[in-house]
Amino acid sequence: SSGINAEYGDKAITMEQFVKTGIAFVVALTPYIQLPISSFYAKAYSTWGDQRTFQGFIKHVSREEYGTFRLTADDSTTGDLISNIVTYTQDLIHELTVVTLCLTLLCVLTAWKSTQIRNVVYVYVSAMFVYIMFFCNQANIDHSRALMKGVLERFWMQSNIPVSILAGCGMWCIYTPIKMKFEGAGKVAYALLTVGALLMATFQIHSNYTICDMSNNYIMRDYGRKLLDSAPKNSVVMVEGDMPSLTSRYLRYCEFYREDVDIVDQELIGFAWYKPMHKHIFKHYIFPYDGDLYYKKLLARKGGANVPYTYDFHAVFDAHVQSGIPIYIYPFMKHGDERYKESYDLLPVNMLYKVQHKKQALTVEEFLDLAFEHDYNFNENMDYCNGGLYPERSWENVIAESCGHTAFFPPEHAHRLITENNAHTLKENQATLRRILKLYKRAYDALTVTLPDGTEELMFSAGHNKNYGVLAYLIYSYGPKEDAPKYARIIVQQWETYFNRTGEVDQDGLKGVLKSIHDRYPDILTNPKYDM
Repeated sequence: SSGINAEYGDKAITMEQFVKTGIAFVVALTPYIQLPISSFYAKAYSTWGDQRTFQGFIKHVSREEYGTFRLTADDSTTGDLISNIVTYTQDLIHELTVVTLCLTLLCVLTAWKSTQIRNVVYVYVSAMFVYIMFFCNQANIDHSRALMKGVLERFWMQSNIPVSILAGCGMWCIYTPIKMKFEGAGKVAYALLTVGALLMATFQIHSNYTICDMSNNYIMRDYGRKLLDSAPKNSVVMVEGDMPSLTSRYLRYCEFYREDVDIVDQELIGFAWYKPMHKHIFKHYIFPYDGDLYYKKLLARKGGANVPYTYDFHAVFDAHVQSGIPIYIYPFMKHGDERYKESYDLLPVNMLYKVQHKKQALTVEEFLDLAFEHDYNFNENMDYCNGGLYPERSWENVIAESCGHTAFFPPEHAHRLITENNAHTLKENQATLRRILKLYKRAYDALTVTLPDGTEELMFSAGHNKNYGVLAYLIYSYGPKEDAPKYARIIVQQWETYFNRTGEVDQDGLKGVLKSIHDRYPDILTNPKYDM
């Protein structure tokens, strides 16, 4: 700071520096030149928007289709200024420590009385203040969720830079008076402050190293591979969401994994620019007839107006089923376009949902044959899917918490089919019910991890325990009486686990069933003769 003052007096920045900074800013924007060039040649594996026109270029740069000055595309929510500022302050203390904030405050207070550093400090403070006020007012995201708070933290890093610089200024504010008032103490103070700064840096590294060490983190890769491996050869997979889309497309186009599979983004297919910008990358995906437009209310993007969107999913499914091209969905569809349900079902097959025309609908037995052909384990080592291994605000945590749930989708789908369509013939369908129960057991076993202390950890939500028990209850109620105790044991194990995990009040009369089973078989959980 003293060097700045000696050269420029009391000016925070000279005109020469201002011009140089402006030129540097313009130069930093030159990568945008690549956008219209890339759009003109239309050879990119993945892109957003069509920048071949000036209007398309401005639309892309301003993020108009996603929401200008918005973190989410939902205009129905706005940033909560006070709440965001409080959350930012808490994160600032957590990330930079109280010591750093005290040094920053010391610098600001010293600058109030010191013309030597006042203007420079005020430039940093003003920049930070404007950025934080604007961002916190515009950040329309629910930071009560750890994952969404992690999104905010990426932007807060920018404002943390001036805080760190001002903290360094705060150390200078401690060093300078000591040097001036105590002869010979300057070198000692300098050494002590240097050691203090190194200790703070070491503390930060020690505190954050483990959470930042991604050297053995392969969950994203394995997630993407499992998704792609779930698709048969020469098929189309329509994905939705950041994780499915980005992991699968990275593997497909950067590591050339499963090059026979076409990956189509459900959220982007609706834009008019998707076809001209992406048609060159597809081997199997068929764009329906361009006249098949439908209208979708885009609240965030067009202020609530009904605007032309491109093909609906019914038209997409028709084009592929009629051409004999297998088409799959992952993880689900939530766009409000449900016309496809008139003609198509979505069958859970491995991690994906197979699009099946209702004219070719599978019987429960045919679906079970298909289900038993596939291995539903996300990963052979389910310890890998322990959410506790990853930061709560990370995408890895989201995958880990849900990576095994797909194993329960096939038995629960078959469960629905047989109870909805054959409720009056459950007694005659005992063989089919037992096959479904085997699928439940396979899923349960695959997602149950035995810990070093001998206890078991269930890597799935409690709702699956309840459904598993319900299926066993159908066999218990309608099947041969000599087998009833074996299925009663499954009922007790699954429903008691369900209540223990959720703490829910019994609203379905399940506890009454449990009591009657315990009364009938007092040793139901201990007698080995009741084992399956």
